[in-house]
Amino acid sequence: MQDYLIPSEISWLSFNNCILDEADDSNNSLYERIKFLAIHSSNLDEFFRVKIRKLLIKNSKKNKDLLDKILTEVNLQQNRFGAIWNRSILPELAANDIVYYENQELLEEHLQEIEYYFKSIILCYIQVIYISVNHPKTYFLNNRSLYFLVKLKDTAGNYNYAYLNIPSDKLERYKQLQSQGDTHYIISIDTIIKNCLSYIFPTGKVVSCNAIKLNRDENYLIEDENSGDLIAKIEAKIEERKRGSSTRFLYDSNMDSETISVCKKAFHLHNNEMIKGGSHHNFYDLFKFPNPLKPNLQGENYPGLKHLPFESNKSIFQIIDKQNQLLHFPYQSYYYVLQFFNQAAINRNVLEIKITLYRISSQSLIANALISAAKNGKKVTVFVEVKARFDEYNNLFWSREMKNAGIKIIQSMPNLKVHAKVAMVIMKDKYGNKKHYSYLSTGNFNESTANVYSDFGFFTSEKKYTDDLKTVFNFLKSKKKAAEPKHILAAGFNMKEKLIELIDQEIENKKEGKQAYIFLKVNGVDEKDIIDKLIEASRAGVDVIMIVRGICTLLPGIKDVSENIEIYRIVDMFLEHSRIYKFANNGDEKIFLSSADMLSRNLNRRIEVAFPLYDEKHISEINTIIQLQLKDNTKRRIINSEGNNEKDILNSEDLPRRAQTEIYNSIVESNME
Repeated sequence: MQDYLIPSEISWLSFNNCILDEADDSNNSLYERIKFLAIHSSNLDEFFRVKIRKLLIKNSKKNKDLLDKILTEVNLQQNRFGAIWNRSILPELAANDIVYYENQELLEEHLQEIEYYFKSIILCYIQVIYISVNHPKTYFLNNRSLYFLVKLKDTAGNYNYAYLNIPSDKLERYKQLQSQGDTHYIISIDTIIKNCLSYIFPTGKVVSCNAIKLNRDENYLIEDENSGDLIAKIEAKIEERKRGSSTRFLYDSNMDSETISVCKKAFHLHNNEMIKGGSHHNFYDLFKFPNPLKPNLQGENYPGLKHLPFESNKSIFQIIDKQNQLLHFPYQSYYYVLQFFNQAAINRNVLEIKITLYRISSQSLIANALISAAKNGKKVTVFVEVKARFDEYNNLFWSREMKNAGIKIIQSMPNLKVHAKVAMVIMKDKYGNKKHYSYLSTGNFNESTANVYSDFGFFTSEKKYTDDLKTVFNFLKSKKKAAEPKHILAAGFNMKEKLIELIDQEIENKKEGKQAYIFLKVNGVDEKDIIDKLIEASRAGVDVIMIVRGICTLLPGIKDVSENIEIYRIVDMFLEHSRIYKFANNGDEKIFLSSADMLSRNLNRRIEVAFPLYDEKHISEINTIIQLQLKDNTKRRIINSEGNNEKDILNSEDLPRRAQTEIYNSIVESNME
């Protein structure tokens, strides 16, 4: 690998370490910090489900060295996670009169309470499987599920082993117990089960009870998408994923060597899959950790703000006709997107609705609006990407629901994912002519994630946008490229080539002494041609500034290679999800908002859309956001030439700057003008 690149896996772990920074930051509220621990655990769990298997099966020195680095970093982060939880979070909970039962002795009142809960509720979900040591066979652990491995001693002094499930998929992981005075108590169902093992094993002595968990590879590939029933193949792969090859076996670090050996044999594990953990796993369940003092300890609330142009008695289409509208989520309410589809569903002049769906809410209001539109006689066409990893079942469910309502469903394309987030409403104007309204976004049509993902939504009826969007929708329907978009950039058509042209123009402008710079805000960077072109720009003296939330394989600041490239990360209360491409263009700036990252998958194997901004007001808004993020000195990290994160060190006279709160406040102020 070239010395200006870093493995994507290491870069991703570097990003996840930023999540721990936030969990370790005492300036964050207690339950914000607990949330960041949940995010870190969820991220790491997904990492072992989709990114590790190829290194485990390819037995080369290069892969072994990389795997060693990965496991070393994972171990460091897990130890740091444990330290934050035990030395910071638990004491702070206790200081606020919240006791989390983990290893301490339970009060008599609570022993009776958990015994009742165990016998009446938990026990109906428990399955116990005994392991035969002398006659080993293959035992199966469900992917991501929680278990206890129990070591027993019988009256003859013989050791026996069994494992049992912890039913966190059926019950809330954490239970709030009866308060004692002003003190509140919380316990996990893991700890409840540990305290009630005598009811499960009445005749044997429990020697040890250790938490175990298995991750399986879920990064499936459909070999031939061009033949047969693609949906059936996807459904088969989802079922296959449940029984995928093991990638990580987490076990309690207190487990003795003999029990470890039993696990290896029973579950057919290899040494490089064995990872020491704590006495509890699946900390992503901390998302639902109870707060008896709510709203205290939660941190400041930032409700979605109004977008004043939409706060009139006119229809949303009349407002869009008057002026293009740019929204900033979650700073502004996602309600207006729902309003767009709700009004389209009942407007008698609306003829047709088209939309692409990548990830939608399990209780999607948008999907229901589309169903209403179809039942109201509108022609509705929905492209549903059923290959959206981990959302396949949800998307297939809504595909069937919408199809049953009379909606035309187009499902997936061979060898491509449709990741664009676009919609179009076609209606009759007062003269009987067709009028097109477009919605283009950097984020999914998902009202749940819209509350925490920072994204842009753009409404327009301008012909230059709608004509280009018609080109994209015609391709999704016909699978034929009859034309290319003229204004928007579309991966699958011209996006990568146009981006390279835009970078080349900055290089040429710099050589001619003209104004030249590049700004990119994306969630990931690994596309080789783009990276090579950015390095070429850096070598030509073009200043390149990037904000990259996640994977970034490009290393900045390397002399004679990337010394004119600066890369930052921002990790804060909202997930930075929007993409911005900005080019100086000799003073006539070009700004695009996009669904696409600078990743190979986005630019080479997906349908994506980036749309240009022409309105001075919107360009000014985006430039303000960019400047606020670049001035952030509390949540912004500098990625150095080794791929590590560095935070600004504030002096006593420095004014703390936090971009996300300043963006929110700037919208509040603009609403008051």
